[in-house]
Amino acid sequence: MKKVIAITAVLLVALGIYGFATLESNEKKDKGLATLSSDHIAIGVTDFEESVTWYKEILGFKEELRWEVDGLDGLNFAYLVTDNYRIEIIGNKNVTTTNSSPKTFGDHLSQQGYVHLAFEVEDIDLAFKQLEEKGQTIFIQPFTAPMHTTHERRIAFIKDPSGNVIEFAGTFHQLTNKK
Repeated sequence: MKKVIAITAVLLVALGIYGFATLESNEKKDKGLATLSSDHIAIGVTDFEESVTWYKEILGFKEELRWEVDGLDGLNFAYLVTDNYRIEIIGNKNVTTTNSSPKTFGDHLSQQGYVHLAFEVEDIDLAFKQLEEKGQTIFIQPFTAPMHTTHERRIAFIKDPSGNVIEFAGTFHQLTNKK
């Protein structure tokens, strides 16, 4: 019985020391930029309802939240989520002009600012076959893109109903030296 009490006392002291050390390290932890992680990207669209429906039906997003903001009349907002990504759809009922959607891949890559939204998938060709089966027009067909001299990656692009470009990228593959 004395051994059980002694072992219990040692465990309680050890747990107390561990708890104090954990508390101390949590107090010193940087809760600012050291906690940086992805939250969402906002996408301006010309037709809010059509876009929300498109992202849900075509890409499989689920609607997390929908709202309006007092003082921002004519704007609608929605968070759409997948298992690991969130986008914010911003619809403007009072749009008078829209940005021109790029016509070619070169035009697209020559834009200033945010250029496209990108998602990673395991099999680009399968994903694009599925998109075509859903009636989607492909902006840039799947192709293997060199990434410097050491890697390559399969990529392809579509546009949402407002003309925003969306990239799908496969995993990186390291190139082997061919002799």
